[in-house]
Amino acid sequence: MIPVVHGGMSARGLLLAAVTLLHVSGIPLTCSLIFVGATFSPIYWVGSAAAAAPAEDADPVEIQSDRFRVAVTPARGGSILAMAVKRNGEWIDVTPDARLPETQMRAASWLMLPYSNRIRDGKFTFEGREYTLANAKNHAIHGDVRNRPWKVVERTPQRLVLEFDSATVADFNWPWPILARVEIEVEGDQLVQRLKLENRGDTTMPAGFGWHPYFRRWLSRDGEPVELQFRVTRIHPDGSADGLPSGNADGLPDGPSLPLPAELDFSKSRPLGDLRLDACFGGFDGRAEIGWPESGVRLFMECSPNVTHLVCFAPADRPLVAVEPVANATDGVNLLATGAEHSGVIPLPSGKTLDASFTIRAVVD
Repeated sequence: MIPVVHGGMSARGLLLAAVTLLHVSGIPLTCSLIFVGATFSPIYWVGSAAAAAPAEDADPVEIQSDRFRVAVTPARGGSILAMAVKRNGEWIDVTPDARLPETQMRAASWLMLPYSNRIRDGKFTFEGREYTLANAKNHAIHGDVRNRPWKVVERTPQRLVLEFDSATVADFNWPWPILARVEIEVEGDQLVQRLKLENRGDTTMPAGFGWHPYFRRWLSRDGEPVELQFRVTRIHPDGSADGLPSGNADGLPDGPSLPLPAELDFSKSRPLGDLRLDACFGGFDGRAEIGWPESGVRLFMECSPNVTHLVCFAPADRPLVAVEPVANATDGVNLLATGAEHSGVIPLPSGKTLDASFTIRAVVD
């Protein structure tokens, strides 16, 4: 990823400098600019630009209730392109709208299967056998369904059911074949996502999953305070967040999780302020909240019991907050191989299916 320069340069100057650097160096684009109101902040590109499909090819499907409106793309992993809630008769985007060219994002939220986040060097050992995944130099990231087309099984104005069978693709980047099914439904003030993951291989596989929503840091104005609340008991240290000991250069956890430091205790709702937050938490009780008091909008999240980890990414200089409910810790399958507790990896026998859910409830003033 190309580093982004901060300060000193105008928006136009920074943009021209970035484009020139990419053109002269012949480097594929892995960094973008997101515009928010009259200002912009740099964000990392969520995926390889070379692999990105144009937004117009995404064939989005919109479902809507009295309170929620969600745009989904079956063509790209069943990902959510946009999410809005209605307040005082007007729709408020609570995520970036990835359908807009200026966001330069492939999705606002996506599903991670059959594991979440990264596997170090794309290698792991499970039940005495070693495995190597493709894209190892980038730590094999976010599973292998978010860029795959999903089949539409059912569609109504408020509900969308999608299915993915790894047998339909020749280059599926996982040693076990899977069948996945996701239901995305809006009803009243709730958005419900239900997941089924079936192991269609001949042996037990290390299963994991997660959701990766990006929320807007500001709804009504630039610099608007945003608040977070969630209960966790442990953290997987990687040196990426304030209040943590130094971690590895690759930003992946090494060794067992640690007790939660006081600096990162969000058991009571509190403003993010300028806290740099980029961490994988364990002992997650399945409930989280993000709120914008000035805008009068709060989102309450609730997950199934097998969602035992929460990844949060909230850089102080970017207008986004990722709140990711996941089953497994980052690099969880390698943590499991070392005997470390709290990996979150679920051994899924051949022919068996796991179920999970993630619900977001909107409350507006």
